Amino acid sequence: MDFPVSIIGAGHCGCAFAADLLHRGSRVLLYSHPEHARNLRAIHEAGGLQSAIKIEGTFAPELSMDLEKAVQFSRYLIITVPAYGHDDIIEQLAPFDLSQHVVICVTGNFFSLAARRSLRAKALLETSSSPYASRVENALVRILGIKSRMTIAALAPDSIGPLRLEVAQLFSMPLTWLGNVIEVGLSCITGVIHPTPTLLNLGWIESTKGDFYFYRQGMSKSVATVMEQVDQERLQVAQAFGLDLPATIDVMNDFYGGSYADLATFAAHSIEHNMNKVAPATLEHRFISQDVPYVLVPWYELGRKAGIECRTIRSVIHLASLAKGTDYLRTGRTLRKLGLHLLEKEDILELVGAPRSVVERASLQAS
Repeated sequence: MDFPVSIIGAGHCGCAFAADLLHRGSRVLLYSHPEHARNLRAIHEAGGLQSAIKIEGTFAPELSMDLEKAVQFSRYLIITVPAYGHDDIIEQLAPFDLSQHVVICVTGNFFSLAARRSLRAKALLETSSSPYASRVENALVRILGIKSRMTIAALAPDSIGPLRLEVAQLFSMPLTWLGNVIEVGLSCITGVIHPTPTLLNLGWIESTKGDFYFYRQGMSKSVATVMEQVDQERLQVAQAFGLDLPATIDVMNDFYGGSYADLATFAAHSIEHNMNKVAPATLEHRFISQDVPYVLVPWYELGRKAGIECRTIRSVIHLASLAKGTDYLRTGRTLRKLGLHLLEKEDILELVGAPRSVVERASLQAS
């Protein structure tokens, strides 16, 4: 790849992405805000970023805590900070001239809609998930799994055509281009996978500090049944918006080459997801603080916009709000915060550049 890349965020995904790009010969700048630069400092002290399991080696990204330097380094900015850091990153990037920049948020969680009024970028894109199952500790990133494909969309789909080949070079797996960012946001299956088992295992989490296998031990048949009901409501919302999305178990099978019949079987036997325990040690974890307010809340609100109540999703949001002492339906990524609350369903689809056929299907769902 003959162009440099700036990665904004040196967490699990950011470090895995940096290792992958460097392994494929790209030049990479890895940026962290000074207040969140522990991993960056560890990489500096260790003399490089160490990567293990799926990608092995020691790599030397350029390291910076200067956002202006990251913007100048590359016209491709890959944002990998958790969703609860999106608003800060948008505010910090807003003063820069990004008219020649392509901004890609991994994972999106409706980032493009949140950023559209502040970032005047050449293109705003987002993916529905991280390309990697990874964990970083200090200077070592363990890449446990690499997805077989990645779903992505642009806020203005018609404008991204000439850039698709370059964008594809950023990823080590084939890209599936979805029609719009509503479709990508409703494809973010972390909202199915993470919050429900976290809440239903909260006693175990607080008693053991996360010392159990989150997938094979935490996702029992009964827990998986609730997860699948969340998934059914997600699919109902998608259908109401004229979108035909696959079930979460089909997505996971596609990502990792499995053939599991249901989520309980997947959780019990997935090799990639049972290499490490990966259970949250406390409730202060992205499985709640990211996936409830930035995934489940917009799903629920899009459902209400379409006349669907989504009672299970609402129950999960309510339980998380009670446990955290936070009203996520007020503080999360609501349609009001996205500037969509006054629009009808069809207007939202037109705003994100959905084709006429999707808008017409969505309109028919209301009749």
